[in-house]
Amino acid sequence: MLSSLLRFTSGVLLLSAATFAQNTPDEASLLMQLDRDFDKATAEKGVDGWVAYFAPNGSMLGDTSKPITGADEIRKAMEQAFKDSSFSLRWHPTKAEMMIPGVLGYTIGRWERLRKNKEGKLMKSTGTYSTTWMKQPDGSWKIVLDTGNPDGPPVEIK
Repeated sequence: MLSSLLRFTSGVLLLSAATFAQNTPDEASLLMQLDRDFDKATAEKGVDGWVAYFAPNGSMLGDTSKPITGADEIRKAMEQAFKDSSFSLRWHPTKAEMMIPGVLGYTIGRWERLRKNKEGKLMKSTGTYSTTWMKQPDGSWKIVLDTGNPDGPPVEIK
């Protein structure tokens, strides 16, 4: 009896591992594409494109501020930046992985931000980011956490 139970458990584990291995690359590819779509929507629609990709309970973490949570708060935090005609934020994912297949995954990549400083000089910042995605009840994937870090201080573009 114990032998049968061990064979059954081993079979379930092997089947689960095979399923995980099959699902992960497809889901990871999906997250890579979603992250690219998020970049494109933000470039085209500004703050509306940015906010549209966040889950209702999604949060942003900046390098020096407390977490910003929820669509209204995220919009308030980003609206001023997107109103500035010199502002540009673009990024590209370099890796995606599932943490819990079909439930939770992340993308990481590089970002670039352009904006004028108080003296009117165009400044460029670059850095890395991590975005955590969660599958929603309607089947869509939305951002539950977005955070990034600059490589260093902004540099003037001449």
